[in-house]
Amino acid sequence: MGENSGATVYAAGLNIKNTEFTAKNLKQLKGGLLVSKRTANGFEFGFRLSASAYKDTNYGDIGDKAVDLSYSDTESDTNGASGKYSLATGLNTTASGIYSLATGLNTTASGSYSTATGIYSTAMGKNTTASDHGSFVIGQYNDALSEVTTGGFSGQYDTDNTAFVIGNGFVDENNNTVIRSDAFKVGYNGDATIGNDLRVIGDVFISSDVRLKTNIVSLGSTLSKLLLIDGKSFTMKKNGKQKIGVIAQDIQKVFPELVRKDDNEMLAVNYQGLIPILINALKEQNAKISRLEHLIKIK
Repeated sequence: MGENSGATVYAAGLNIKNTEFTAKNLKQLKGGLLVSKRTANGFEFGFRLSASAYKDTNYGDIGDKAVDLSYSDTESDTNGASGKYSLATGLNTTASGIYSLATGLNTTASGSYSTATGIYSTAMGKNTTASDHGSFVIGQYNDALSEVTTGGFSGQYDTDNTAFVIGNGFVDENNNTVIRSDAFKVGYNGDATIGNDLRVIGDVFISSDVRLKTNIVSLGSTLSKLLLIDGKSFTMKKNGKQKIGVIAQDIQKVFPELVRKDDNEMLAVNYQGLIPILINALKEQNAKISRLEHLIKIK
């Protein structure tokens, strides 16, 4: 600062012409705005980018050692980098969590170590990331939305985007490695993924009205294909639980329509799709039994 600037720097803070810097009483410096506020522990400082149309009523209090490079064009007491060590860029973004990062347009990162990118995304909790347009994440260490969804977009709405995620990941303290996982995920296309058991109180109904369908054809004989499938018992690697079911690769060989890949390239089986296959196989077997009974009666 110039010799005649009238500025005095104190150990505990900054005073210019007897005017103390506060989050609501800002004075413009070279390149930006150094913002301070008095707390019980003394002064806390952050940096806010200057702009010709800057209005301090469009921002919340700056966080301690935060960097606010965002621009707010609407009146707000929350916009900007208000969390300790946070960083906000883009337009009308809010980084209120400690070590949080908010970029893009109308994003909010309110959880500790959270990251919100793209447009209209929100990340809450701990170490959460919301990467898709219009996405919302809570919990901690989420897997889905830690990067932009395959086929989705961060800058615009798309049915391939992930809409909502509850993260349930953790840090493996044995090797200090982050294990990202999700308890629940919902896509804009209506698909939902549950990370563990689902308990339902009441009946489950699946839409099956004929008016919703076309090209309706009977499955015909399914017994020979069904005999190629073997029921299995197995132990799940992730939690050691004993399960009974089928192997997706076995189903894929005979009924590929019932198998698809998830976001991690793992195969998943449509178990309820096996019901009509079992119905036709049972009818086919019953017809064979009826013919045998008829032959026995003739003899």
